[in-house]
Amino acid sequence: MTSRERMQCVFNGEKPDRYPAYEHFWGEALDKWQKEEGLPEYAQQDIDEFFDFDIGNCGGFDLSAQLPTEVISEDDTYKIFRDSRGVLAQVHKSESGHTPHWLETPIKEPADWWKYKERLTFNEDRIDKSIFDRAKLMRERGRFVCPFIAESYEQAWPVFGQVQIFMAMIEEPEIVKDSMDTWADLTIQCLDYCINAGLDIDGVWAYGDMGYKNGTLFSPEVYRNLIMPAHKKMVNYIHDIGKKVILHSCGQIKSFIPMLIEVGFDALQPLEAKCDQDVRELVKIYDSQIVFVGNIDVRALSADKEAIKNEIESKLAAFDGRWNYIFHSDHSIPQTVSYENYKFALETARNFLAKR
Repeated sequence: MTSRERMQCVFNGEKPDRYPAYEHFWGEALDKWQKEEGLPEYAQQDIDEFFDFDIGNCGGFDLSAQLPTEVISEDDTYKIFRDSRGVLAQVHKSESGHTPHWLETPIKEPADWWKYKERLTFNEDRIDKSIFDRAKLMRERGRFVCPFIAESYEQAWPVFGQVQIFMAMIEEPEIVKDSMDTWADLTIQCLDYCINAGLDIDGVWAYGDMGYKNGTLFSPEVYRNLIMPAHKKMVNYIHDIGKKVILHSCGQIKSFIPMLIEVGFDALQPLEAKCDQDVRELVKIYDSQIVFVGNIDVRALSADKEAIKNEIESKLAAFDGRWNYIFHSDHSIPQTVSYENYKFALETARNFLAKR
């Protein structure tokens, strides 16, 4: 099977030749693997192709306010800059896995949204034309081709600031809802432009973090009233053009899953095991209503081969007869996972169905 055929089997509830696989890596892990553990030097230039992953990332769109960017200061450890959203941020330059430290947001109070919104209209400069070449390359490789885009909440919270958007959810919910709808509309306009211009894709990977270690960042009621309508608008458009939608959301989001299914998301990733989520339990509850992506605990991948084998085989076995699973870690691969361990994990997952 090609990657595209394999992914389509999983979405259609049919048995693939093997479970599809995809992954995200910390830069430090790849550097360590190359310098110390035998990863070929060329592999880092196209790690997805090196591991023959099934999803092809063709890029994304500029959904920002398109404001001028500026580097304020930079040293060996940190970079402080103002981005095209108008957000002043500090990032750690040499360690992956850190959320940027937002120092200043362009929206100082919720009512500033109405002026800021004027900058979120469609224009062709939002489309990086390389998305077409990248999609063509992924199609030639037989991949399941997806643009990767931030959904509405992920677009909004750095612009408002996390505390301010939470307060606005309570005190000025109409502003939050309008911001969600505005970014959904802009996303659809960008997608529509590209599809009409010949972009050949199979689905969309939408990412937005709505959870933390112990639960969701806001209540199910807030999600249903303020964010869900924008998600449904985006998902409906993507389904109307015959494509699938994979949602990435970090943290513990178990209470949202029924609503994510109701919205129509086709797959959910990464299902962090570190946040008390387990696909062996989730698949019993939701059966084949949604495709589960990930949940392979990197703590097991950082241990020995017996732990890796037990982690992977026990979780894949839970899907026997359903097939609605895509192999991925429960977030991304840090440098605690060795190159040898990751290769063993990928091989274990890919060989699993051959034994059934």
